[in-house]
Amino acid sequence: MQYSSASISNKGGREVNQDFIGFNELENGGCWVVADGLGGYQAGEVASRLAVETILQESQMRNDIQWLKEGIEQTQKVIRKHLLLETTAKPMRTTVVVLLCKNSFATWAHVGDSRLYMIRNGKVMVQTKDHSVCQALVNAGEITADQIRFHEDRNRLFRVLGSEGAVKATFPENEMTVYPGDSFLLCSDGFWEYITEEEMENTRLICSTPSDWLQLMEINLKGRTLENNDNYSAIAVFVSE
Repeated sequence: MQYSSASISNKGGREVNQDFIGFNELENGGCWVVADGLGGYQAGEVASRLAVETILQESQMRNDIQWLKEGIEQTQKVIRKHLLLETTAKPMRTTVVVLLCKNSFATWAHVGDSRLYMIRNGKVMVQTKDHSVCQALVNAGEITADQIRFHEDRNRLFRVLGSEGAVKATFPENEMTVYPGDSFLLCSDGFWEYITEEEMENTRLICSTPSDWLQLMEINLKGRTLENNDNYSAIAVFVSE
């Protein structure tokens, strides 16, 4: 199985980009990471960078798909250690979403409201659920999933890397078998707030490369954002023979 990817990361209408992305592509798989820093100027930037760099380093040392839980735990330790050593640093936190693929299998993990989508045959088959107040409202039946996008409490998260104590990431129960034609999208909230799941599906159907897919969705995003819109980042991964 072959994997190809493309990425975008833009500061939007903000002064700095606190999102950070990265990936290691291997001949038969890879590791892809998107992080969205929280905590104000510099602190959020550092947290998101540490998250991505630590996970990618861990993935290179452990070339299998069982290590991901340990990788998330190690990332939490690295961010907390940095915060304790930098006595003048502000509280630094970050969301993270990770995709790990090897041969015909994939797994993933997320903390916060950066999301992973998996699309097969033009339909979203997997969508991670945010660790947020709004997702809790969806679970309780008080709002719909689509109403998360512009809800007044959409930025209230109850799980982020860098907070005190252990942080519990969400993982799928089992590894997923992937097939040629499958696609993954990892993105920060500044991206998925403006691109609906239906648009992800429809644009994927007419795009033959990850770069084309991201470019088309970004055109839609830019047509909707306000002047002070959030940073936005995304990675697209295509699976082929």
